[in-house]
Amino acid sequence: MRIVAVVLAVVVGLGVAGWARQEPNPIPLIHGIASFAIPGLGQYLNAEYDKALTHFVVDVALVLGGGYLATVLPYPGFSLYWGVGLIHTLWALYSGWDAYTVALRREGLSLKVSPTGFAVSF
Repeated sequence: MRIVAVVLAVVVGLGVAGWARQEPNPIPLIHGIASFAIPGLGQYLNAEYDKALTHFVVDVALVLGGGYLATVLPYPGFSLYWGVGLIHTLWALYSGWDAYTVALRREGLSLKVSPTGFAVSF
């Protein structure tokens, strides 16, 4: 039973080592997705602590302030809550894009626009 565990550990270890050497590094994408899910988290993972706090506080202010305004402002037959969701989504997209591009630069990569789409270059 121990031999099976050792063989399994070696196979998994070699697989992880091979995955880590793939180009490009998946870390920038992880930071971008993290910051899209929770604005500021990708900046925190990039060690940009002031920017992370700013992104998070702006998101909370947009959601709470927009929710308050949507509750207070009287629009008969029309809800403003969809606008709060839209603003939050746009801020989350910007925050994820910022975290992704900063992480790419730290890895020595850059994102270029080509005629056929986007390309990551060294």
